[in-house]
Amino acid sequence: MHELPEQTGVIVVGAGFAGAATAWALTRSNCGAGIILEREATLGAHASGRNAGLARQVESDPVTLALSVRSMSHIRRLERERGELLRPTGSLTVASGHGVASLVQDHETCRQAGVPTLFMSARDAKARFRFLERLRFEAALWCPSDGVMDIHALLVRYVKLASGFTLHGGRAADELLIAGGRVVGVRSGTSEVRADAVVDACGAWAGQLSREQSPLPIQPLRRHLFVSGPLDYVERDWPFTWSLDGPFYLRPEGDGLLLSPCDETLCPAGVPPADPSAAHLLAEKLSHHAPGLMDVSLRRTWACLRTFVPDRRPVIGPDAVLPGLFHASALGGFGMTASAAVGELAASFVAGTRPDWIDPDLVAPVRFGRSTKLAVPW
Repeated sequence: MHELPEQTGVIVVGAGFAGAATAWALTRSNCGAGIILEREATLGAHASGRNAGLARQVESDPVTLALSVRSMSHIRRLERERGELLRPTGSLTVASGHGVASLVQDHETCRQAGVPTLFMSARDAKARFRFLERLRFEAALWCPSDGVMDIHALLVRYVKLASGFTLHGGRAADELLIAGGRVVGVRSGTSEVRADAVVDACGAWAGQLSREQSPLPIQPLRRHLFVSGPLDYVERDWPFTWSLDGPFYLRPEGDGLLLSPCDETLCPAGVPPADPSAAHLLAEKLSHHAPGLMDVSLRRTWACLRTFVPDRRPVIGPDAVLPGLFHASALGGFGMTASAAVGELAASFVAGTRPDWIDPDLVAPVRFGRSTKLAVPW
């Protein structure tokens, strides 16, 4: 374990996708050096290493879409320079009833953002993708540029390319150091580290460092993922499929399927325990919307946390109350896909520059103000 320095440029708290990508972006733009503090001894112990790896650009929110599209461009550039990160399977979003109108809107939103999509009737979609015969839906949206990410390879690549930063695993940031109303560093155990800026990229723990002075309405929500037993009809190159009916999603995993019922329940920060009722919820959704998958037997399950604020947009930028503190959090379920752009945006705030590719007021924590109450007790 490296000894902590007494002084550094930037302290990034958290080595998940938000923190690692911010350190990468700061290094890439020559915005200074620093350290990354990670409470766990290994990378990806929480949300960044426990998700389904779905690189999905089909987003209805314009902020999420802008971050995802820009991030995917960065990630493809990293692939060209350093090797494969994304398996380009494409994605399908399917829907019935009122959900079809959402698909039409997503199709137009993606077109405006330069993301190629194809809107199809259920008949045409099933003719092109035979496995869809197992699902019930009325329309589909095909996005060929989506895929499945190697989440651990991407996370490690950010850290390795953040050459200006030293990673300190097993080191939590316990307290902010504040002098003259400004954040000037952090305390970790018995060590104090002074810095010009501190970036809170703590995932489900985001906002805890500043909760006394400047709380954020963070909500960690638990979601379950399941891996099925072997299925002789599954092919590895299937696109991942997201159903707005239910909702639920699935993708090939080994000789079976990875599935999620897209559940959301409040859960404290940490490694969330699996709830047996989630399997019943998945079975209920499949029975209504994917009866051809009712032969699936569940072999493995786990849960992860997806962290939100009430408007479900990310919190990136300078703290509204404490100068010297910056946030890169509340990335919900799109943190991996949007990671490179999140890091780029967070780095621009630290450097004091204004990005020309997104409205910073849509992501900055200032939109919550000083009087916000925490949504979940610590």
